[in-house]
Amino acid sequence: DKSGNIWFGTYGGGVSKFNGQSLPAGQASFTHFTRKEGLSSNDVSSILEDRSGNLWFGTSGGVSKYDGRSFSHYTEKEGLGNNDVYAMLEDKSGNLWFGNAAGVSKYDGRTFTNFTEKEGLIYNDVRSILEDKSGNIWFGTLGGGVSKYDGRSFTNFSEKEGLSNNYVISILE
Repeated sequence: DKSGNIWFGTYGGGVSKFNGQSLPAGQASFTHFTRKEGLSSNDVSSILEDRSGNLWFGTSGGVSKYDGRSFSHYTEKEGLGNNDVYAMLEDKSGNLWFGNAAGVSKYDGRTFTNFTEKEGLIYNDVRSILEDKSGNIWFGTLGGGVSKYDGRSFTNFSEKEGLSNNYVISILE
């Protein structure tokens, strides 16, 4: 994060923050955040620090936002497309994108807009997100291939178009 802490999302153990210091006994100095401390779920798939310094945790129980003092929660109840959140991105305009088991959710700070196969997404299980230099948002899916969103419509790529495999779990420009 901006302060130099390293955050680890775990499966079952919540989030661990490492401040880079070692204790006299040779142990590392970790702080743990779980449901007990306010995290939505102890299964954390993704972590994002937004431009304001808030930390966002994609979990199996929705999204938890941590402002350094307390947690806020965003779930299907608030408009998130699905509570299993695997990938997150803050785009150049400050919108947050959450890849989940039912597509992708765009959050503008007030409301969610959900995109699924119905809106043109290639597949509803989104595992990776990237914004390219031109401002297109790319979504990697677990079984469908890749979708590129230009702000208006989707262009899809799969094995049919030459992609080597339809299971896309990471993207880099």
